[in-house]
Amino acid sequence: MNIAPITDENAPWKQRFRLFLSRGYLARCNYERGLVVSNKSGIYQLYSWNVSNGELRQLTQHTTGKEKGMISSDGQSIYYLNDTQGDEIGHLICINTETDEQIDITPDMKPYSIITMKTDYISRTLAYLISDKENGFQLFTRSMISTTFGPPNLIYQTSNFTENFAISYDGQLVVIETRDTEKGAGSNLVVFDTRNPEQHISTLDDGMDVNVVPKQFASLSNDTRLLAKSNRSGIYRPFIWNVSTNERIDFACEQLGNEGDVTPLDWSSDGKLILLLHIHNATFQVYSYCIDDGILNKLIEQPSGVIFDAQFSPNGSIIVQWETSNMPLQIISLNGKTGAFEQIMLKSLINDQIPASHLRRSVTFPSSDGQLIQGWLTLPVTNDKSGPLPTILDMHGGPEDVATNRFCPETEGWVDHGFAHLSINYRGSITFGRKFQHKIYSNIGYWEIEDVVAARTWLIEQGIAQANVIFLTGWSYGGYLTLLALGKQPDLWAGGMAGIAIADWTVQYEDSAERLRGYQKTLFGGTPEEKPELYTTASPITYVEQIIAPVLIIQACNDTRCPIRPMKNYEAKMHQYNKNCEIEWFDGGHSLNNVEQTISHEERMLHWVQRVLNTNKT
Repeated sequence: MNIAPITDENAPWKQRFRLFLSRGYLARCNYERGLVVSNKSGIYQLYSWNVSNGELRQLTQHTTGKEKGMISSDGQSIYYLNDTQGDEIGHLICINTETDEQIDITPDMKPYSIITMKTDYISRTLAYLISDKENGFQLFTRSMISTTFGPPNLIYQTSNFTENFAISYDGQLVVIETRDTEKGAGSNLVVFDTRNPEQHISTLDDGMDVNVVPKQFASLSNDTRLLAKSNRSGIYRPFIWNVSTNERIDFACEQLGNEGDVTPLDWSSDGKLILLLHIHNATFQVYSYCIDDGILNKLIEQPSGVIFDAQFSPNGSIIVQWETSNMPLQIISLNGKTGAFEQIMLKSLINDQIPASHLRRSVTFPSSDGQLIQGWLTLPVTNDKSGPLPTILDMHGGPEDVATNRFCPETEGWVDHGFAHLSINYRGSITFGRKFQHKIYSNIGYWEIEDVVAARTWLIEQGIAQANVIFLTGWSYGGYLTLLALGKQPDLWAGGMAGIAIADWTVQYEDSAERLRGYQKTLFGGTPEEKPELYTTASPITYVEQIIAPVLIIQACNDTRCPIRPMKNYEAKMHQYNKNCEIEWFDGGHSLNNVEQTISHEERMLHWVQRVLNTNKT
């Protein structure tokens, strides 16, 4: 078999990568200003957004790109982490959106990772959650007037993984999701008075293995109601909790049944409406919930596709980040009552001609224990009826993520070259319920690989895939699963392509940034010293001797999530046992922000697969 890569610079698969993509966020109390993260320059950077005329002004010039930032509630400041070559360790920077002046707000601190940052509704308090190996996880608040900051105020510190918090209207209250009690995979909420952080105001605990996640406080003065979600029923459902009185209102969502997560997206400025997103069977549906009468209104005219985020605008519309399999991510406005499409908010970022995408459909198949696994199947348009196709089996970079019907140049690139492509939502993926998500905890890698093997079986039984030409691929956690499957089920695969992958969980724990160390402890139920057998069993390096198929690895040199040493050890062991392993190291961190670099990676994989197939043919 000879599948020659299409190398022309104007090839449709390359054009899709080069389309402008943007995520946008409105300042909560100044809807004329926003923050946009865009690849307009060819590398993702932060832009100040004049919402009324659509004008963008580039704020960052980082060589490895910048894809995360936060805009203050008044729109006067934008914040981001200034790191080194994408290593996600550095200092928090404040940019004045009027003058473009940049200020390091923690000049005297050692470098750290930023988890989350927010301002209160009146932009008088900045709160930021950071982590480092010396201090674990720390939540600070700072008083602020424009870009002048008061001294840091330590509110909370822990060695346990945490990532979510909310700050009240005036910054006097902070609620944080914690894992400081013995709750298995669960979490609870703790409320602090920022003026007296030693005193806990209240605590909310929904039980063992239950996650409770804060979203936001009401945007009204002296209102201590918190919008949050809990999966105590087995699926996420929203609720409002008054942190001062402990009164709780769980939303009436009976019409949605008992399947699919419901996530709160926004709370209207008058405190009367909640914007909700229901995800079930990979279908995204927006609802508005009226607090006064408990009525759940389905926005029935909402365009189909994937919705990443949404917020109310002052004119009653809803600003949505939306995409489909044939339309790249864009920011659109929907009617707040019906969900009908109104306008594209950033027309200048959408190219006039987008190469046609292939039809993608949702499929399900049983895993080894009978659990149904959902995935997205894409097939080439061909008149060839000769039989099954060479196939790419793709695992997303979770585990706490989900494969959706999104615009995906990587998928389209493979299908343009005649491959079938299946992306699966293995156990651990979100939106399929608490039991599905938590199944992998303390048994990392086992059920995910069971699901991957089940996907292979289904592809062959359906006549879609050639049994001897199925390649594995994935990035981050998906890259980890690629390497693990190649070692644990070595005779099933034609090869594997792993990007920024995990190779050895023990060394990974030793070398990772603190935020990832904390997450590993949550996944495994302890450290490598406490759970040595689990860490060894879950690590791809354990199974190197069993690998049969060739392996291609693309790894970043400055990644603190998947650091260098574990992969260097894996590479050395592969060569020690004379395995067919190629590895390409590139400058950068965990995020792939450079468009041309991403195209280069995809082209490298296409050429590699061609060589593997030609070698097998001879």
